[in-house]
Amino acid sequence: MFSRFLFLAWLLLAAQFSAAAVLSIGHRGNSLFAPENTLAAFIAALGKADLVELDGHVSSDGVIVVMHDSTVDRTTDGTGAISTKTLAQLKLLDAGSWFAPAFTGERIPTLEEALAAILPQATPLIERKAGSAEAYVAELRRLNAVSNVVVQSFDWPFLAAVNALEPAIRLGALGSGAFTAATLTNIMNTGARMVAWEKASVTPAMLDLVRSAGLTLFVWTVDGAQIQTFINMGVDGIISNDPGLVQQLQQTATNGPVDLAQGLVAYWKMDDGLADPWTTVVKDSWGTNAATLVRGDAQSHWFASPTAKFGGCLMVEGLNASVTLPQTPALDINTNGLTMSAWVKLRDLPSQLTTSYGAIFDSTTDCYVFYLDRSNKELRFKITDSATHAARPGISESLLPTNEWIHVVGTYSGRVGPVSGQATIYLNGQPRDVHTGNDNTSPFGLTNNVKSGQIAAIGREGPAGGNYYYGGIDDLAIWNRALSPAEVAWLYEQGMQGRELGQMVRAATPLLRLTAARHLPAVNKIEIDFQNSGPWQSFRLLRALNWGEAFAPVIGLSPVALGGGAYRFSCPLGTNGFGLFRVEAQ
Repeated sequence: MFSRFLFLAWLLLAAQFSAAAVLSIGHRGNSLFAPENTLAAFIAALGKADLVELDGHVSSDGVIVVMHDSTVDRTTDGTGAISTKTLAQLKLLDAGSWFAPAFTGERIPTLEEALAAILPQATPLIERKAGSAEAYVAELRRLNAVSNVVVQSFDWPFLAAVNALEPAIRLGALGSGAFTAATLTNIMNTGARMVAWEKASVTPAMLDLVRSAGLTLFVWTVDGAQIQTFINMGVDGIISNDPGLVQQLQQTATNGPVDLAQGLVAYWKMDDGLADPWTTVVKDSWGTNAATLVRGDAQSHWFASPTAKFGGCLMVEGLNASVTLPQTPALDINTNGLTMSAWVKLRDLPSQLTTSYGAIFDSTTDCYVFYLDRSNKELRFKITDSATHAARPGISESLLPTNEWIHVVGTYSGRVGPVSGQATIYLNGQPRDVHTGNDNTSPFGLTNNVKSGQIAAIGREGPAGGNYYYGGIDDLAIWNRALSPAEVAWLYEQGMQGRELGQMVRAATPLLRLTAARHLPAVNKIEIDFQNSGPWQSFRLLRALNWGEAFAPVIGLSPVALGGGAYRFSCPLGTNGFGLFRVEAQ
């Protein structure tokens, strides 16, 4: 009997663009992790971006080539204007080594080469930098790509000329600054049905105005934690140098939490004082990393409800109370992924400290720590890898309350790009700062395993250090992997419902997880990728055309095994279009 399932809903396509979520748009490809506007950047964006943005110039012999600048100086080993060089001359230039040695030999692609790399996995979003409307229309017709791309430009008369020549080409109007009803009218007169606007001027009121005319709104160029702001606003698309992050931050809408026990190495519930208010043992309820409460006064420092977030908590207090953690193999994280999660109650804001730092979970070796930083007025997560590359994403104290419980999470993944790791800090389930690569060489570095030699403490900088933290600590946990944004949001949401991590790791969690879903218009198919973390070896795809209809198996369809528990269904759509899909495991 089929007893486990993953549910996935696909909405019918409407108008020019539509999606149940905000579209992820790779700016010049996946340009945070590969040299912009190269085939390497476009390929790196596949599976992460719904649209891939690129820039078009024209060589001296009339070929549309892909580069942002009008000269080759910044992103190649050559010099001079693109318009003065033939395609053959441009192809001699190295367009990758400026970014990183790993990309030496990347070449300037033609528009034809770029479209071949992007289609059909994503939609090319072509920004015209130079060249006539006639040239672009002729090239898209030659490539039979008129209906498969979107063309955008700051030059709105150019858009009108394209629309007059070929109305089937979808158009987007680029702009910045104040946006009025008159602006909207001018855009609509070009034939554009999409507005791509600079982020500083995008507001909910502007979104409503654009939507009222039946147009869609993309926002550029948005990176890091600010992505979440525009996801929450509900814009139609986000143009980002990190399209994978745009995608990841929306996974809470489609994916339930995966197994939170996976990679969990330590979990201090801080409930020990409930049974014995004078105990000095701080038990690791998941592993064997028992810690020790060090008291310098005659107070207990253990508290129960209503002071605690959950059952019990500790209130650390400088020399009067701190917790020494053991140096164990489990706490020397031997992976290039890590997560720290804690509920904390601050007595002081960072700027109110009498010392430079307030050590929440800290060590003199700084392998992985939480601390308050007085000079930067932030609560920070610091991660250091074995190459001593470090990142310090922080939460501004303007977002930090005192004397109430907040949820803080720090994650590290060394696998976000071929030469880049990434560290993120979350506050109450939302990302607040994202650092890519080593802080001193961003966006490169920070890819190795977490630095070893951690000797940590709670409330002070290691067992013998100073820089004390005064406040509450509850439900502290460490994983040897980076939790996804969906998992971090789940931790916070469940915590706000009164569930501690110990209850979550014991609860049943989905063992089938959606990892990607793509529409392939050229072959009229949907690809559905999923991860199997359960014991099953047989799967089937079911389909319903509308809400409320019974699901029926798609006959004769089996998934392709991709390795590592990953599978892919490729389902022809036929004449019925999209619908609702479900994967079941036997």
